[in-house]
Amino acid sequence: MIGNDGKPMTREMVRAAIAVYNEQSRGSGAFSTIPRALVTILDQLAVGKTTYVKGADGQMQITRRKDKTIAAG
Repeated sequence: MIGNDGKPMTREMVRAAIAVYNEQSRGSGAFSTIPRALVTILDQLAVGKTTYVKGADGQMQITRRKDKTIAAG
């Protein structure tokens, strides 16, 4: 995953972005810091499905829970 600065994101950076995605509204300033590609991936993830995102330090598993929040493993 490439961040807004053009550099690869680490797994911790992806986890932080997912936390903002789960907690902030779309109009907030913090939400605009999430890379658009990550928002697209998270929006398209169906309940109970899993995908993987590759970062600078390896890949991580992302799952949408039944309560429609995103869990990063």
